[in-house]
Amino acid sequence: MDWRKTQMIFIVTLLILNVFLAVIFFNKQLSDDPDTLGNETLEERLKADNISHPDLSTKPTSGSIFTTERAAFTTKDVSDLTGQAITLKDNNKQIYSVLQTPVKAGKKGSNPEFQKFMESDVYRGESYQFWNYDKDARTLTFNQLINNNMVLFDEAGQITFYLDQDDRVISYEQTWMSKQDDLKDKTNLMSATDALEAVYQHGELKQDSDVVSATFGYYTTVQLPSGNVYFPVWCFEVKHSGETNYVLVNAKDEQVINQSDNKSTTEPGTELSSRQKTK
Repeated sequence: MDWRKTQMIFIVTLLILNVFLAVIFFNKQLSDDPDTLGNETLEERLKADNISHPDLSTKPTSGSIFTTERAAFTTKDVSDLTGQAITLKDNNKQIYSVLQTPVKAGKKGSNPEFQKFMESDVYRGESYQFWNYDKDARTLTFNQLINNNMVLFDEAGQITFYLDQDDRVISYEQTWMSKQDDLKDKTNLMSATDALEAVYQHGELKQDSDVVSATFGYYTTVQLPSGNVYFPVWCFEVKHSGETNYVLVNAKDEQVINQSDNKSTTEPGTELSSRQKTK
């Protein structure tokens, strides 16, 4: 027997085994090291959880904090609105209109006939923007713009259009917010990407979710005698397991607000726009 050859094989085998064990130990150290895990990018973590999202800006946006309140309409405000029977309700703070002739709207209010109607026969129609189409309720929702961005989840600045089976407007309800008073001047705020990371770290994104859109706007949770306080937020529309909900992030202090309890919708039946409004 060639003992020298056998000894050499043994030594080589032992070296290979040691290298193998060293690699296993090194990989385990990497997986247990929180600093290493912290180096993963947001994209890598989202990909690992199979979470999709649209392209989001990494540039900071800007916004202000202001107060405003629901305004009352005057007879003069509605006197030039033709082709409809208008009633003022709730101490003149709501317009209720029934159209004499239905207006073609489409699922997102993109029909030219509807756009012309908004410009000429809806009070300050140019100051509202499409938000939601609800197939089951047969409604289109438009939110009021303040500082060129939408006020979110607030019936005080909103138009709800009621549709027939052919997606034609037959009536609508409208509210309006008066001119606001700025509490703080515009300041730099977090980007859409940073806001999404805050949502992820807060645990609001489940595996296999689809972040459909990111919308920058204003939201209120504070009421004062002088009016409600509105602060800038990023709003994410998230779909998961057939349900749609909304997660808001305060664009200044990263506070996360989940709207799923009272603002969620279940598919099928609700079709929401896949828009992204970044500044």
